[in-house]
Amino acid sequence: MCGGCRRRCFFEIWKEEKLNSGIYTAYSGLKAHSDALEITANNLANLNTTGFKSDKSFNILLRDEIKDSGFPEGIGETVNRSIRTDRRIDYSDGAILSTGRNLDVAIRGDGFLTVQTPRGERYTRNGNMHLDSNSMLRTADGNPIIGVSGRPITLAGDGEIHIADNGAIYRDGVEVDRLRVVKFQDNSQIEKEGESLFFSRDGGTPTLRTDTVVRSGYLEQANVNAVKSMVEMISLLRQFESIQRSVTHEMNDMNAKVIDRLGRS
Repeated sequence: MCGGCRRRCFFEIWKEEKLNSGIYTAYSGLKAHSDALEITANNLANLNTTGFKSDKSFNILLRDEIKDSGFPEGIGETVNRSIRTDRRIDYSDGAILSTGRNLDVAIRGDGFLTVQTPRGERYTRNGNMHLDSNSMLRTADGNPIIGVSGRPITLAGDGEIHIADNGAIYRDGVEVDRLRVVKFQDNSQIEKEGESLFFSRDGGTPTLRTDTVVRSGYLEQANVNAVKSMVEMISLLRQFESIQRSVTHEMNDMNAKVIDRLGRS
């Protein structure tokens, strides 16, 4: 057998062994666990991010049918299981921390503050606000806060600022505007932008929440359970290492089989 034919024969036998061994499933398992580790690590990294909503990972089992007339006879159609990690956002309330600042607010229940960004309207649970030099109310990132009037909220004057439980903002006892707190009919269409902003994936417009519950003088903490996340990370690492050892063993066994079959051919 010439060198070129031997190489082609080697790769054909190797592909056959690889398809029949379930190695694709093992590799997809490694990728799924790697993605899950990344999600958990990001949750822990944002443990102190105000208003952060954690991501929950879950696995999806897929069936991929492989058809290739170039494969040896008998394996033209091979079904392998593939595992993929997907994520969803956990919108449960985080604990609230008293700050004593009248421009800090925490929303209870479903809802987001509306902010104006260069990319359009975005939504956030981070209620750490401040006034700029023009008395405009802004987020900690510098984005203007939008009121129910549809305009950025401006609090001119020197009087005391008070934010009521319904989101109404008073300056020296006079209502100036109200925080535009909105909610989405389908939270599955919401995506994150950075660590504290959200937007609608399909461009849908949220509705104004009429039963707003706003706690002035508080900030919502990240809804991340540090202990649970650490335990989850350790478990994922152990599972990853276990699959990695299995893949290494399978690859060594596969190569031995290929060399043996090639030697007999």
